[in-house]
Amino acid sequence: MYQQLLENKMSALSLKQLPQSASQVSQLQRWYMIVDGNQHRSDLCQLQPQFQAPYMLSEALIPQLRLVAILIAAQRLGFDQPTPDIISEEADWFAARILVMGVRVFHLDITLIPMLKTANSRARSFAQKHNLPFTQAQMRMSLHASRPEQMLIIETQTQCKEDKGWVQNSQHFAHNLCLTEDTILAACNRP
Repeated sequence: MYQQLLENKMSALSLKQLPQSASQVSQLQRWYMIVDGNQHRSDLCQLQPQFQAPYMLSEALIPQLRLVAILIAAQRLGFDQPTPDIISEEADWFAARILVMGVRVFHLDITLIPMLKTANSRARSFAQKHNLPFTQAQMRMSLHASRPEQMLIIETQTQCKEDKGWVQNSQHFAHNLCLTEDTILAACNRP
C-alpha cells in the first residue's frame, strides 16, 4: 500500500516536472546509455555492461560528449593555478548530453534535481555563448533503485526505427543523430 502511494506521488511529481503535452512526450524515444565515458567517475568505466536492453548506447563511442563536457568544465578553470587531474563534474556531462544528443528527459533519482538544474544552466550558458541550439532537459523521477550504476535512461526526440546493438547504435548516433565535432569546433572558434 505504502509503495503504491509513493509511486502515485512520484508520478504526480514527474508530471509537474514535465510541462509537455502527452503527444510531445509520446514522440520521444527511450535510450539506455552506458555511461562509460565519464572521467569524473572512474568506477563507471567498466568494459561490459551488466544490463541488456533494446536501444542501448555507449557514451564512450560518442566522442562529442567528452569534447563538450570538457569545454564546459574548462570555462571554470583559473589560469593562475595548476590544472586539477579531473576538471569535469557530473553536471558538465549532463550538460553535454543535453546539447550534443538533444536529451529532453533523464530518468533520475529525486536527489539529482539540483545537479540537473546546474546542468541545464551550464548547457544554456554554453549554448548562448557559442550560438548552439538549446532545449532544457526535464527529469522523470526514477524508482528503479536496482538499475545498474553504469546505465542511464534518457529520452530524445531522435527517432531510430531499428535497434542495431549498442556499438552500432552508438556509432550511428554519433555520426548521424547529434551535433558533429566540426559543428562544435566551428561554433567555439567563432569570434
